[in-house]
Amino acid sequence: MSQRLDVSEWEFLIGYPLEEAEQVLREEAVDYQVIVTAAPKRQASHEELDDADSVCVIAVRSGSPLTLVCAGHDWNVS
Repeated sequence: MSQRLDVSEWEFLIGYPLEEAEQVLREEAVDYQVIVTAAPKRQASHEELDDADSVCVIAVRSGSPLTLVCAGHDWNVS
């Protein structure tokens, strides 16, 4: 059974640094989870994910916990 999501639950923050988002959420004591995505036919590398500067938030879904959808900066699909 698929879950239907209301589009209004999403906010888009293309390029917001994950490290800064996590800092704000910790300061505000907000429960959150991080979901990592990548360009089509590509997986995010461990090196890319370990480097907080190379991961950015692309969307936020409200709820409990708050969901941060993140991706690396490199969306090259060549």
